[in-house]
Amino acid sequence: MQSNTLDASVYTDFQGLGQLKADAARQTESSLHQAAQQFEALFIQSMLKSMRSASPGDPLVNSDQVKLYQDMMDKQLSIEMAENGGIGIAAIIEQQLGGSQDSEQTDRSANTTFERSIAFATQLWQSSTSDAKAKPQAADSNGVTGVTQSRALWDSPESFVQSLLPAARRAAKALGTEPEAVIAVAALETGWGKHVIPGSNGLSSHNLFGIKSTDPESENRVSVTTLEFQQGALQKVQQPFRTYSSPGAAVADFANFINENPRYGEALKKADDPETFLQEIHKAGYATDPDYTGKVVAVMRQIQRMTQGSIAVADNSPQKTRI
Repeated sequence: MQSNTLDASVYTDFQGLGQLKADAARQTESSLHQAAQQFEALFIQSMLKSMRSASPGDPLVNSDQVKLYQDMMDKQLSIEMAENGGIGIAAIIEQQLGGSQDSEQTDRSANTTFERSIAFATQLWQSSTSDAKAKPQAADSNGVTGVTQSRALWDSPESFVQSLLPAARRAAKALGTEPEAVIAVAALETGWGKHVIPGSNGLSSHNLFGIKSTDPESENRVSVTTLEFQQGALQKVQQPFRTYSSPGAAVADFANFINENPRYGEALKKADDPETFLQEIHKAGYATDPDYTGKVVAVMRQIQRMTQGSIAVADNSPQKTRI
């Protein structure tokens, strides 16, 4: 006796369409039901893929590995939905191809199931992608906060890292830490440079670290609406931020900001360990996101892999003889 349990390898993989054809050729009510249900699962999977394509996500978590696991999750979700009523497509297919179910009942059931399933799928999709979106890293009134969006200055995380690396090395030397830690703060704050605070002149403010301006008389400032964690929730607030002539100037100012602020004294004492340094600036109030340390350390490790790879490529490149 054939099991009624759907085989994920059949209806979530296009290679299984041959099996669908064989089932449909039997022209039995049970095979028609199974083929219709398998088709519905393929449709759901395609719908979820389109939903993800409509969301740009965030380069921080947009790796090939993440995409692989998201695809696996979408397949599993399509399985679960198809096995629990689906979105009504299978019932319609059965009715149109000769199933015994009453057409009016089919339409009514399909509409109800479709609305319920779409709401369920949307909720799961939004939940699964929420961490892939840029989240503001808010801080208290003395320092740094989440940023709003501006035009992207870099087209990839790699270009962001390579562009900032010289300035980050100088800043890291002044702080006594590693350049990857400095870049990690900027990368997390701006989503690898894609969400930089806009300047008052319509150009970029080059504020890569979300450092606020405390000088009301300064010309190098811009007021923007941003999001901050206040009392455990995100709130919209209007805040003044510093503006810079270049990204390198912003990196240099970050080092000055940390060095000149007594609250980061403990972080500077432990700066030789970059992970501890990042943890300590978080504890000192650099950002109020409770998950900030874990996020910024993860970004730093990713940057370390990038810079190590760049060094390896440079070391293995052929040497040219100058004439």
